[in-house]
Amino acid sequence: MSLFQSTPQQPHTYQQQFVEEQIAQAPEQQATAIAPVINKQVVEINSDSSAAVSKSELEQQVAELKLQVQNQQAVIASYRSSAIPPQQIDSHLDELYTLLEEQSRDEAWAYQVETAMSDFLIMADLPVQPQLSVSSCKSSVCQFKLLQPEGVDDLPSHYWRNMTDKMMEQSWWKQFKFTSTTSSDDSLTIIASTQ
Repeated sequence: MSLFQSTPQQPHTYQQQFVEEQIAQAPEQQATAIAPVINKQVVEINSDSSAAVSKSELEQQVAELKLQVQNQQAVIASYRSSAIPPQQIDSHLDELYTLLEEQSRDEAWAYQVETAMSDFLIMADLPVQPQLSVSSCKSSVCQFKLLQPEGVDDLPSHYWRNMTDKMMEQSWWKQFKFTSTTSSDDSLTIIASTQ
């Protein structure tokens, strides 16, 4: 008899037939070792088919998923409504660069922040210490430009991101209300403002 043809006289499954054939062909010792494993597999296959989900359960899951989608769409809509439009960000950034040029320097504050940045770069446990090429603070705005150090061919792709994440955790950095960073493979420019 072929395993691919069904016969109405046999109520058992092909898996059961396979088990019976394996037990009959194996020596007595092997049959006792193989039978529990094969029987277990048959039970697992049968239990999978008996665990079919009913239509009402599926409809309930679909309804729950639709509710989750609606909630996520509401969250996205609230983020969109509170997000600053790109034009406003660009104009604010232009204002900060103008402030950086025109603002007078608060020597005590500027020195404190510039020193904190230098100390951070030394103490931050970075794999490579970047070169601080621009460090300029006024009374409420600062600009820093960091360069890939000489002698280092390539920085890891996540290097600048990891460094700025560490920097934002620093207590001296938390005074800034607006920051903007621009990075390339070999440099990072930061402008930050307390206003």
